[in-house]
Parts: sequence; structure tokens; C-alpha cells
Amino acid sequence: MRITAFQRYSIIAAANLRHNFLPHLALSVLLLLLAPVIFGLTGLDARAAAVPLEMFVALIGIVLLTPLFAPEQNPEIREVVESKSTNHLCVCILRIAMSLTAMAVLVTSFVFVMKANGCAVDLSTYIFGTYAESLFLGALGLFAYGISDNIAVGYMLPVMVYAFNFASGPKYFGKLYLFSMAQGSFEEKNWLFGTGIALIILTMFIKKGVRDRR
Repeated sequence: MRITAFQRYSIIAAANLRHNFLPHLALSVLLLLLAPVIFGLTGLDARAAAVPLEMFVALIGIVLLTPLFAPEQNPEIREVVESKSTNHLCVCILRIAMSLTAMAVLVTSFVFVMKANGCAVDLSTYIFGTYAESLFLGALGLFAYGISDNIAVGYMLPVMVYAFNFASGPKYFGKLYLFSMAQGSFEEKNWLFGTGIALIILTMFIKKGVRDRR
């Protein structure tokens, strides 16, 4: 029986949710639950409140975005995705939308919890700033995974960028410095957001080019 495009993408979305997305979502939630244990989230001033957001919460972008192409390792999913009637770009956009939505919900929820605990957080600024860094780190991982076809490389690049930011400070990273909110600067978050979006788009074009040549 011939299935419609909506049914096809629904099958792919359900398979992605069950086999790939839920474990990474659970790991992201676990990271957020560990944050209060590591940092403490009560009565922090503006700069102190930025520390757990930038140094810990933003890491969920690596967890949620980097493994975007991992479902193709499952033969059944790969068979559906690689069928001529399935637009692989649309499949990837669907997965990206799921990851970005989950990131937004988790970051927003965490910042609201901090606000409820008396932390001096400006909701819109801190939500966007944390989300922008999370997007950037995840997009770096996605880009590395996309061009190398190696998920270990995908995880390695954003972790290295994070570590170099932590070790060197803003001197070498300029507008792409990750921990600017803790220093009272927010302009860098716009650059991180824009660069993250650009990396995702570039990765999709590269993967589409590779797929079209097959």
C-alpha cells in the first residue's frame, strides 16, 4: 500500500524520537538536574547567574544537535530516508526542529527556575544568550559530524572549542567568546547565534551535495 508523504515523515519522526532523540533528551534533562548540585542556584547576582548557564546548561546543544545524522546508522531508517520519494533535506529539517525546540524549552525552563530561586536574571537576555551558545556548540558538532561522517569528531570539535574558550578567555575568540555574559557583555551572543544558524545551513548544503552525487 502506498503511503503519503505525511505518513512517511511521521514514521521517520516517530523512529527518530524513539531510537535517537529520547535518549539524548533524557541526557540533557539529567545535565540540567545536575547543575544545581554543582553550582547552586539561589540568590545569585547577574554575573554569577550567568556562570551555570554558559558553562553547563549550554552544553545541551552538543547533546541534542550533534547526533542529527546518527539515525541513518539504523538500516531500517536509512532505507526509508534514502528512498527516492523521501526528501532527505526535509528529514534533517524535521530533526533540527525537534532539537531546537527541545533546547528552547529546556533553557527557558531552567532560567525560570533560577528566577524563582531569587537569581538576578533578565529572562529574555539570559534565555537568548544561553540558547545562542547552545545552538553554536551544537552546530559546531553537527558541522564536524556532517563533513567527517564520524560522530566522535562531531563531539570532539565543540568540546575543544569550549575548552580553549575556558582556558584562553576572550582574547583569542573575540565575538565568538562563549562566556561573555559572566563578564557583563551580551553582544557576543548575537554572533554565536548567527554563526550557529550559518553552520547548520552550510552542513545541510554539504550533505545535500553528497547525497545528490550518489
